[in-house]
Amino acid sequence: MTFIVRASAPEDSDAVSGLLLKSYSELLRTAYEAQVLEKALPLITTARPDLLSCGSYYVAETGDGRIVGAGGWTRHSPTGRNETATNGNIRHFATDPDFARKGIGRTLMAQCIEEASKAGLAELNCYSTLNGESFYAACGFESVEDFPIELPGGVVFPSVRMVRKL
Repeated sequence: MTFIVRASAPEDSDAVSGLLLKSYSELLRTAYEAQVLEKALPLITTARPDLLSCGSYYVAETGDGRIVGAGGWTRHSPTGRNETATNGNIRHFATDPDFARKGIGRTLMAQCIEEASKAGLAELNCYSTLNGESFYAACGFESVEDFPIELPGGVVFPSVRMVRKL
């Protein structure tokens, strides 16, 4: 499969939101109870304007312009915890389920690792979904702790904090 990776832009908002909804709705079902997803999905499937315009959030795009993957990194922690001057955070990764296991996630991760390293970071944090833990482990991340993310409205979304040295 042929795709390119490029920095996202604000005009990618609808396509990235559609990707997040499709990916998370399908792929998270195996790891989360239906009632958790019912509450969490509306809160986690909207593209974030700050990420789309930050320069370190990327999309994987097919030759016909379809966005089939997204993910990036920032210095700022999405949880407000575990943030230091020398670490960054993996952010909002997703792959279209129709294109899973085709190297899209690994290519996006390689871009993140390379760019974060060039920016002088020493490690990356990741707050992985329960079923994403094996992907991040295959990319060199180590599980540190179970980490329940508190979403708006009191929704608790189980995750795993993982770390990778650069």
